[in-house]
Amino acid sequence: MQPGATSATPGDRAARWRGDGVGPRWSLPRAVALAFVAFLVACALWIVVQAAGDRDGYGILLGGCGAVLLAHLLGFLVVAWLPRRRSPRQVTSVRTPDGLLGVRFAYSRWAYYWLTALLLLSILSGGSMVLLLAATGGSVDRLVAAGVGALLLLTGWFLVTVLRLGVGAVTISPGGITHRGLVHLHVVPWHAVREVSAGVRAGSAAVVVEAGPSPDTVVRHYTGWFGTGDGREVPRLVVRTVWLATDPVAVLDALAFFHEHPRARDELADSRGLRRITEGRTRPPGREGHSHSGAH
Repeated sequence: MQPGATSATPGDRAARWRGDGVGPRWSLPRAVALAFVAFLVACALWIVVQAAGDRDGYGILLGGCGAVLLAHLLGFLVVAWLPRRRSPRQVTSVRTPDGLLGVRFAYSRWAYYWLTALLLLSILSGGSMVLLLAATGGSVDRLVAAGVGALLLLTGWFLVTVLRLGVGAVTISPGGITHRGLVHLHVVPWHAVREVSAGVRAGSAAVVVEAGPSPDTVVRHYTGWFGTGDGREVPRLVVRTVWLATDPVAVLDALAFFHEHPRARDELADSRGLRRITEGRTRPPGREGHSHSGAH
């Protein structure tokens, strides 16, 4: 281990994620919220049925749009709040910008779908409301429409940037850790890493890499200040596990292992690093065979 680094208790790196209120789990408040959104979806569908019986085209359009928007909100909440099965083996070897091989932990395409679809539907429905207020409302309504329209433009910019950058990932190579989030890029060299731990951000599990400033660190914010909280913690590198397609504990173990074992980092430049991770040989002693794929 490098000087200044600290290590989690062997076999217990992800202990904090198992605390109350952290990660995906069934709870009464979440169940009530999901049931309420599902009830709203049913109400919107009932409006569609009633409008179809009355041959009310406006009612069909309004109820249908509401049902689709609410259904996607429900889908996103299910992904964010409830446990889902994630494999510790969904990792691949990729070529890094420096020409070497690295190991890539990809973001979940399903999580991206629910987020981007929800944002797009919100923009479309909000845009319709803005046009209606601007065309038929008074001065106050037009002022509200202008404010909402400005927010929708920012949201649209955010959405276009997310789609342009594509699905994010965490990549580790002999040179360091690269995190391509929703709208930012953060590269931290290994010599700047001080600690890798299981953290919590706004009640959600996160892999936290404590890092010091370094001239080799790369940070790019593609939407400036209008981004995610992860990119605002520089030089600390933060990965919210809700986005990961891979078992979050496998990601935590891999980052911690190669931080604590500098001599093993050369394995990341060829197939040895990928084999070590997929075979579970980055887990701390005493936790062989254990996974925590539900962590968020």
